[in-house]
Amino acid sequence: MRNAAVILGVLCLIGVVQADLVINGADPGAAWAGWMNVFELDQTYLWGSAWGAADLRATFDDNGVLTLAPNTNVWNPEDAYWVKPDNTGNKIMEANFMQEFGGGALAGQTVTFNYIVGTNTLSDDYTARAFIKVLDPDAGWATVQYEWLELTPGAGSLSLSIDNIANAHTQVGFSLMGVPVDPAGPAAATGVTIVPEPASLALLALGTVLLRRRM
Repeated sequence: MRNAAVILGVLCLIGVVQADLVINGADPGAAWAGWMNVFELDQTYLWGSAWGAADLRATFDDNGVLTLAPNTNVWNPEDAYWVKPDNTGNKIMEANFMQEFGGGALAGQTVTFNYIVGTNTLSDDYTARAFIKVLDPDAGWATVQYEWLELTPGAGSLSLSIDNIANAHTQVGFSLMGVPVDPAGPAAATGVTIVPEPASLALLALGTVLLRRRM
């Protein structure tokens, strides 16, 4: 118990423990979910469904770095639904990689989303964002609150005070929007990286040291 108390005290001193929710963008241990929205090239909405992280091309490496890359898994030059005759993508894909909080769990709270973008090698044909979004399931899943920032190299932070909606469904994460690409082509090798926060790494190391000293 004393070990836990010491670590909790350290966390409080450096401001990690807060009353409202703070989410770290590079946390492979969090409960991430995937959702793909599909649009015509004129951005007319078609459909959306849950997708696995691998199909979204949202992956964490062994160092906790998150990479978001253009979609490749629907690429099929023989299927005109996905690929035009000129061998370019025929749909706009919006890949959402996020944490979700339903049932009004965060109503009345302030949510802060912190992240650090390492690199962004995407072409101007793609839009990559960090976002906090609130949906109202009792209003046809309408988006009632939405804060976002473009993913550019460096530290970023979003905050949103969640309205007191009974069944508010809050989503916090990243989106990558653009056409699917040939997995063997150069665009498939582009993407955005989200790197762990230095303070988080230092905190983890400090906690490990404290535990070892008291074992």
